[in-house]
Amino acid sequence: MPLGNDVSSESITGKLRVGLIADVGKIDDGTFNQYAYEGMIRAAQEFDMDTTYIESARPEDSEGNILVLIEGDCHLIVTAGPGLGLVVERVAKDHPDVRFVTVDFAPSPPLPNVMSLLFAEDQAGFLAGALAALITQSNVLGVVAGDEVPPVIQFRKGFTNGARHVNPRVKVLGEYIESFTDPEKGRSVAMSLIDDGADVIFGAGGQTGSGGIKGAAEQGVWVIGVDQDEWHTTFDNGEASGADRLLSSAVKQVDNAVYAAVRSLAEGKFAGRQTVTFNARNDGVGLAPHHAAEASAPAEVQDEIDRIAAGLREGTIRTGVGPTGEDLVVTFWDQLRTWDWTELAVLVLAVFTAVVIGALIIWFTRASELRGEGMPWNQVISHANSLVRAAYGGLFEGAFGSPQALANTLIYSTPYIFAGLAVALGFQCGLFNIGAEGQLYMGALAATVVGFTVTGLPIYIHLPMCVVAGALGGAIWGAIPGLIKATTGAHEVINTIMMNYIAVKTVDYLVKNPLRDLTASLDRTPFVAETARFPLLFPKLGVHSAVLLAIAAIFFVWWFLFKTTWGFEIRTVGANPSAARYAGINVGRNFVLAMGVSGALAGLAGVDIVLGRPSEYALKAAFSSGFGFDSIAVALLAKSHPFGILPAALLWGSMRNGAGLMQLRAQAISIDLVNIIQGLVIMFIAADQIIRWLYHLRRRGEGAVVFTRGWGG
Repeated sequence: MPLGNDVSSESITGKLRVGLIADVGKIDDGTFNQYAYEGMIRAAQEFDMDTTYIESARPEDSEGNILVLIEGDCHLIVTAGPGLGLVVERVAKDHPDVRFVTVDFAPSPPLPNVMSLLFAEDQAGFLAGALAALITQSNVLGVVAGDEVPPVIQFRKGFTNGARHVNPRVKVLGEYIESFTDPEKGRSVAMSLIDDGADVIFGAGGQTGSGGIKGAAEQGVWVIGVDQDEWHTTFDNGEASGADRLLSSAVKQVDNAVYAAVRSLAEGKFAGRQTVTFNARNDGVGLAPHHAAEASAPAEVQDEIDRIAAGLREGTIRTGVGPTGEDLVVTFWDQLRTWDWTELAVLVLAVFTAVVIGALIIWFTRASELRGEGMPWNQVISHANSLVRAAYGGLFEGAFGSPQALANTLIYSTPYIFAGLAVALGFQCGLFNIGAEGQLYMGALAATVVGFTVTGLPIYIHLPMCVVAGALGGAIWGAIPGLIKATTGAHEVINTIMMNYIAVKTVDYLVKNPLRDLTASLDRTPFVAETARFPLLFPKLGVHSAVLLAIAAIFFVWWFLFKTTWGFEIRTVGANPSAARYAGINVGRNFVLAMGVSGALAGLAGVDIVLGRPSEYALKAAFSSGFGFDSIAVALLAKSHPFGILPAALLWGSMRNGAGLMQLRAQAISIDLVNIIQGLVIMFIAADQIIRWLYHLRRRGEGAVVFTRGWGG
């Protein structure tokens, strides 16, 4: 048969014969050798095939053992392990009539008579690492690895990345051992890792790794096995010493994979040049049960493991490890490709649906009035349609219809950016910071006082001083309810609402009494100094440089939440405070930190209003038109993500800015229509199943996992 043609099993006549070459070890050694053998036997019994096997004593025997099975007229030869796979890559070319299945190895280029079975060891290791990081108390983990071949590299790197995915502070130690059959060496390395502080040991190296975890378990250290459920093998169904310290095993379903390959031969469907990968998506890898350690892995830990497993299945979580163990760089395009675009569709459709309902309200309201006046239907329809066009045309033109309109929308949106970031950061910690309005007031108060009482400084000192003062004012006002929650458990919603009243009334009193400018006809403070004002980027349009500060704040909050240990802890507390506490994270401290940073951002919204707008430059009573409260909707629309805040804030700002011209163009319509549309948008986002039902989008729970605790997640 020419080598260029793929080899199928359709032409085989007579009884099929399948052979297995085990890697160095035995077919009952509890490793992938045994699992491959069991898969072959299961298929052979089901389809009435003859079987044989050879156990390799030394790597040097591999080629000779394969030739023995070829001489024995085997129609299919299964080899276990990458070492044997390399030999098959050479031998298969000289024996094109024989079919081969390689486990943990894929020849390059693919061969017409070879089917390769690969496993996502990185995913199995990733789950094991996440479990270890949730259990560790010392934040030090150890890996006893076998020979430095791709599957072992994937296990080790996947384990490391999984641990750091849930706990960036964790330290992972480890060592490669150039043997899969040296349990004593594995035990020695495990003892060394324990001496270095590791309190969870992961063994990824055949009998060598099994020796390591058995020795560690006997010392009372938590351990995790690989390839198969080592409760049944290494720990003799729980009878061996240390079995109660086995947390789980990172399992590769080698038996199922080999069974499927042998079955394809029996069914006449075997074809070469195939590489079949078994991963989380097709249940080819996973974690074994906890067995005796069940009580030590609480529900919060298992919930987090389930969430990560679902992310691996859906592709929303990546291990960062390539097929040969290389490190992968997660690019922006990778993130776009794996992002759940239905979430964006829900947001866009929520806004669209709210606008449509607003149009229907305008139409039916006007139609009802005109019909009541006795106007015929053909004229009613024309007048109602014209009113809808005039209303939405005015709204759009008022927001975007001219350079000045665009500038005003941008100016109006800037406080929404700061305050939206504030609320979103609270949501990330599972906290509903409804007090952004009060924090905005206190930030504006602090910035204004520094702005008009301090004089004689250059702008590059005075302006930053005012900005810092405003941020500190908001931070202190936000940290107070955070501290109360951390120490007493009092709910932040009640506390922040009360703090809003205190802040607004305090500013109102100060502006009308001790801080009032006696020369002004209005209740306001003295104007801040020229050096305390944000420079104008476009003087004729009134666009000021606080816009740039708002954009910088978006990137800062993203970096803080997703690139720092503090941000990781905040998000972990928000996802599951019990699991965070179990992992050693100080939940109370993160409540205070999140509320403090949130308050600082809200304070910057107040700074923007009093130091950025030429119409202000002073603090007035009731100077905010509800920016802090509207920012809750902005954060919801942005799904609490910093990069979503900008478009959400621009949407809110444009509707507020365009509302005046809308009312002017369609005088029969109240300006409150904008409030109706905004309210509908919030409702549709908060109850997104309505939108999913209306537009037949995939519902949450159908393949998607929701794992949030607080509002806005």
